[in-house]
Parts: sequence; C-alpha cells; structure tokens
Amino acid sequence: MMKKIINSVTISIFLTLASFYFYSLDLTVFQQLELKAYDLKVRIRGERPITNKIKIIAIDENSLTNEGRWPWSRRKMAQLVDRLVEANVASIGFDIFFPEHENHISPERFETGIKQQITEKMNAEELVNWYKNLNDSDQHFAKSIERSERVTLGFFVNPADKKLNSSDLEQLDFSQYSIVQRFDDRTKPLPLRQIFSVGLSIPELMNAANAAGYVSFVPEMDGVVRWVPTLMQHDEYMFPPLSLQVAREAVQSPLAVNIYEFGVEKMALGEIPIPVKENGDILINYYGPALTFDHISATDVLTGKVGQEELSGKIVLVGATAAGIHDIHTSPFGPLFPGVEIHANIMESILQNDYLMRPEWLSILDLLMIAVSGLFLGLVSQKYKAYGAATFLAFGMLGYLAFDFYLFTQKGLWVNTVYPIFTQLFVYSGLILYHFGFEQREKRFIKGAFSQYLAPTVVNQLVDNPDFLKLGGERREITAFFSDVAGFSSISEKLEPEKLVKLLNDYLTKMTDIILKYEGTVDKFEGDAIIAFFGAPLIFKDHALRSCLVSVEMQECLEIMRTDWRAQGEPELFMRIGVNTGPAVVGNMGSTTRLDYTMMGDSVNLAARLEGVNKQYKTYTMISESTYEQAKDGIEAREVDLIRVVGKREPVRIYELLGKKGEIDATMKQTLPFFIEGYELYKKREWNKSAEFFEKVLAINSEDGPSLTYFERCITFQVHPPSDDWDGVFSMGSK
Repeated sequence: MMKKIINSVTISIFLTLASFYFYSLDLTVFQQLELKAYDLKVRIRGERPITNKIKIIAIDENSLTNEGRWPWSRRKMAQLVDRLVEANVASIGFDIFFPEHENHISPERFETGIKQQITEKMNAEELVNWYKNLNDSDQHFAKSIERSERVTLGFFVNPADKKLNSSDLEQLDFSQYSIVQRFDDRTKPLPLRQIFSVGLSIPELMNAANAAGYVSFVPEMDGVVRWVPTLMQHDEYMFPPLSLQVAREAVQSPLAVNIYEFGVEKMALGEIPIPVKENGDILINYYGPALTFDHISATDVLTGKVGQEELSGKIVLVGATAAGIHDIHTSPFGPLFPGVEIHANIMESILQNDYLMRPEWLSILDLLMIAVSGLFLGLVSQKYKAYGAATFLAFGMLGYLAFDFYLFTQKGLWVNTVYPIFTQLFVYSGLILYHFGFEQREKRFIKGAFSQYLAPTVVNQLVDNPDFLKLGGERREITAFFSDVAGFSSISEKLEPEKLVKLLNDYLTKMTDIILKYEGTVDKFEGDAIIAFFGAPLIFKDHALRSCLVSVEMQECLEIMRTDWRAQGEPELFMRIGVNTGPAVVGNMGSTTRLDYTMMGDSVNLAARLEGVNKQYKTYTMISESTYEQAKDGIEAREVDLIRVVGKREPVRIYELLGKKGEIDATMKQTLPFFIEGYELYKKREWNKSAEFFEKVLAINSEDGPSLTYFERCITFQVHPPSDDWDGVFSMGSK
C-alpha cells in the first residue's frame, strides 16, 4: 500500500511538471481554449451597471432615412457638432474619419447659390468667389470643431496603402501622451505596438480638433477583440487611442505613462490608474452585449428631439451603426458588436476605475494553481477507487472554477482556467491508468494466492475489496478449525496407494466444499488433516457460528459417505474436529519465493489441542467456551469439562458440538438431562450420585463417550479422590 501511495504521488508530481512544461510552451490549442473560457466567464458574469455618462450618437438606419445616404455633407456634420455643443456635452469623439476633401455640392446648396447669384447680379470675380464658397463644407466643419474645443477625431493605424510621413507626424504631434517618463536604454527597442502608417482625416479637420486617437483594434487569433493597445509607438512618438483621448478631454486631466526597459511600468489619467500590460495593452472590461450603452439616433440630435436635457455633461461618441457603413467586431458576448461601443466600454472602465486585469505576476498564481490541482488529485485519489477519485476530481474542478470565477468577478483578475483544470484531468487520467494496472496486478495476485483455498465468491469479494486483505500479517479475531481422520495411519496401511488417494481426495473435496460454502479460508492440508479459519481475510461477525455449522455439516456429510463406503466394502472414516475463537495473526507469511495466507497464535494452537482432546472424551467435535458463547444461539452443545491443555496455565471450558439449533437426535434429547445432572454432581465431588446419572446415560447409549469417561472417573475418585484443593480442572497429559 505504501508503494502504491509513493508511486501515486510520484506520478502526480511528474504529470504536474509536464503541465508546467505545456504551460511554458503556450500551445495554440490551450490558448484557444483559454480564450473561450474567458469569454464564457464574461457572459456568465453578464451585464454590469454603468454610470450612464457615455452616450452613443448613432448614424443608424433611421438617420439615413431622414438625413440622406452616407456620407453626409460636412455641413451636416458641422451641424451635428453644433447641436452637441448646444446640448453642453463634456466631450465628443468621432469613431469616423474623413480622409478626403468634400468635392460634392448638394443640389439644395447649388439651387440656393444660383438664386443668390441672379438676385445680386454678380460680376465675374464675385461669381468665382461665389462658386468657391459653395464648396466650403470642410472649412465649415473645421470651424465647428474648433469652436467646440471638445472634439477628438479618430484615425486608423497601419493601412496597407500608406506610409507614415513627416506631415502625418506633424498633424499628430498634439495628440501624444501629455507626460511620458522614460527610464530605459533608448537604444533598445521597447515591446510596444508600433505604428508604421496612419490613415488621417484631412488636415483642416485634424488641425481644428483638440486631439486625435487611433480607432484600430487588434483581434486575437479567434477574431475576438479582448485587448486594446493604450499606447502605440513610432520612434519617439507615443500615441493613445480614441477612448483615452475622449476620456482625457472629459475629465480635463493629463494622460501620463512611465516606461522602463521592459515596457510600460504604469499609466494614469490624472489620478485614475490604468492597469496595462508591459506592451501597453488593456483588457477590455465589457459591461454587456451590444446596445448596453444608450444609442441616440443622430437625426434626433440634428432635429432637436434630443438636446440638453439628455446630453448635458455627457461624453458622446459618434459612430456608424447602420448596415453597410457600420464598424462591426466580435466581442466575448458574440459577433455584430459595434466598434464605437468598444471605445465606450474602455472609457466606462476608466471612469469607474473598474478593470479586468491580467498582470504579469498572475503567471505565478497560474503555476501555483497547476501545482495545487495536480498534487491535490495525487494525494486524495490513491485512497479511493475510480468513482471515489472522480468525485474528488469533480469537487476539485468545481472548487477551482468557483475560485477562478470569484477572482474574475470580485477582484477583476483573469487567472488561467484551462491549465489547472487540464492538470486535474491529466493527473486523474494518469493515476486511473496506473491504478487500473496496479489493481489488475493486485487482482491477479489475489486470485493466484487465494483461489486454491477460498470460495470463488470470497475471492471475487477480495478482488473487489482488496482493503480486506492486509499483506504481511494483521491481528484479528478469527475462529480456527482443525480436523483429522481418526486412525488414518492404520487405514492407509491396508489400502493400495491408488485407492487411498481416491478415498482421500473424495473426502477432502466434500469437506472443503462445505468450508467454502460458509466462506471459510482453507489454510492447508496436512495429509488427511484440514486446517481452516473463519473471519479472514473477509470480515464477518458470525465466524464462530459459521465454523460450528461447517463442523456439523461435515460430520453429517461424512456419515452419508460412510454409508456409501460400507456398501462398497471400503473402510469407513471418522473425523475429529477442534474449534476455537480468539485473536490471531493472519496474513501472507513465508519466504520471499513462497507465501501462504495463514494464521498464527495461541488461539490457533488451542484449536489444534481441542481436536486431539476428542480422543480423551471419545467425541468427534469439540469447541472452546469462546466459540460456544458466540455461536450458542445457533447450535446445540453440552459442556464437557474444564481442562488444562499442555503448554497452557489457564484452564479452558470445552463443549461437545451436538448439532444445529433444535436438530439433536432423540437419543441425545433423552440422555442429555441425565448427563447434565451427573456433570453438576461431579463438580460437587458427589462421585456415587454422579456415577448413577452417567450410568443412566450409558444404559440408553452405551457409546456416549463423555458419560463413559466420567463414569470411569467417578469409580476411580471413589477409591482415590482428588486433593481437597481440587478446582475441578482436568489436566491433559499429552497433546
């Protein structure tokens, strides 16, 4: 058992170390599973309360129906900005960019201009200026942006068809981080996301805006947007995303970042810390599925249906949500998630100072959880079978998942879900395979060791419950059984070897079958002698009764066999049995090359002595007082004597086993009262009266051995009485 425990722990440690190795490899399959587990945690957590400070101004289907198809005139966009300023919004972010000048003149604008030209009768110079003014929408929009002093424009990062140039950098210079402190070797590259090219709005708009921020996202391998870079680098330039720029404008606090040689050390918006990875990425704390934030149709703002009452002091993000022009991504809540709402989730998280985090030190916690998961299974599973270990596996996984979900929902920590669960399954599977092989080997050993002296049903129980079997010796209360054929030596001399073997085999087979019927253990055969015991390796409380019932049935079976032998002219066999109940050592004993499951102890020796005591009383089955006391409710027996066997100082009260309860023959029923009375008088030293009762027994049954023995003693004691200090104990002179 200790070897099994050591091996189980060793296997657990080895498989746990293997999990560490897999963790270090960061295999794609585990990455994908972990991402799915993260998404599931986000969905189970569900919607979270928001501050209602952020509003989405949506260019939706309703807006396109009422205001015309996209793209709208820059004058309409200017009108939208003006309406938002009138509503006293805190900050405006455009998740839209305007890369080209507007060359389009709307029919309405052209018609108005023509009427003006006809009315005013313009000359050539005035007509040229008039035409130029017809196309001043970009300037009009730029002026609205500049007047508002609260607009942040979005720009795209790394479009394939454009390279970053000095003009782009000049336009973006005002949009860098407010404070950048670097504590690194500037000759070494930083692990930050790089900007190689940008897609900007036209210069007039960029120069008019308070700030600009990139609107690009970096989906993971499965296409889901979970992280957003809060900082992207080009040479010495450090740029924030649209969400941080809009939040900065709203709270009027600087964006600060500290950078050291391994990347971003810390980041903050004023006094609000922003937890990011060393590469500057922030984990998006999604507050719910799409439409968690209020969407206000842009046409309602343009027409004045929504104004200061709903928008005063709010942060607004303008974005396209209508089919065909929308910016759609996949979030943990599913596909069709508007990009503008991703920015809203980031800002909400910053405003609430409420983040989901995956700091670098969590890798240590991951490894600790992997170790605990693996060793937990290793320590508990070796004590239980597959089903029991599976229960602990289930509790272990559920316990870890609960711990994982608690850290996620209450502490905002994303600990690894997959590897600790995988480790538990991995270790469990390894241990089950090992235990299966170990148990199969153990079962083969048990079957090989016990099938020759245990009933098949008992062997099967041992195979299913090997804990009943403690190899190497165990102290246990059992009932020892010894039997021997009376006068077998003289019988064997008269028979030919072949006949002797057949006779003995028939006898031993029938007797053994009865022992196995009562789930006894056949210790060994010594010639004609049978040595057996009850109560080991299987434990049952009625082992004393079983041994007595076996003794009765064996004597009954032998009587039937004698009838057959008599008819065949074969010699008849008579069997003497000794039974005793008491503590003994049982277990596999022997040499390193030959082991037997056997018994040892004084109680075993006494059973052997009782088998020989039958000769003294001319009986065939003798049991000790300890056996009688445990079996008396199921047997018939008579007290025979109080004896002191060779090698024992304490006397033993012995009983002759007469039969099963209520099944003694008529002769015994008739003589038993006489015997009991005679025996009581014998103990009182009334030899004459005692002898009379034994004589009555012998008159009915002249072959009653105990009565004959006591009658002879009474005659002897009448002439030579025992000493005055006689205690009624009869000392046996031989084994």
